[in-house]
Amino acid sequence: MVGNNDPITLYRVAKKFPPAESDYLSHQARGRVPPDDASEQELRSWDALSAWETAALAREIADRFRSAKWIVRYVIPATAAGVTYEPSPPPGHYDPRGDVEELKEYLDTDFKVEV
Repeated sequence: MVGNNDPITLYRVAKKFPPAESDYLSHQARGRVPPDDASEQELRSWDALSAWETAALAREIADRFRSAKWIVRYVIPATAAGVTYEPSPPPGHYDPRGDVEELKEYLDTDFKVEV
């Protein structure tokens, strides 16, 4: 559980290590249009990236996509000014959003798992 002053550790799937610029694009930033029947939660998440609370959850997603080559880890301090995150379905999933350049600073370069 993350307390008010604790950093949060999130895992993402990436095509390259370190992640390429394209790995930092949300559906919205890619110019994708949400489906007509998108839920309120899907619409809320459309401008966010996708991240997971464990490497195992990220691995489950990576196994579904041929373009996924790496699982990477971000340690985001509670004091992060330009990066926010919120839980979103399914369980263990988070929607990080905000300043991509700041998010890149939180990449843990000592952690990478090849898929």
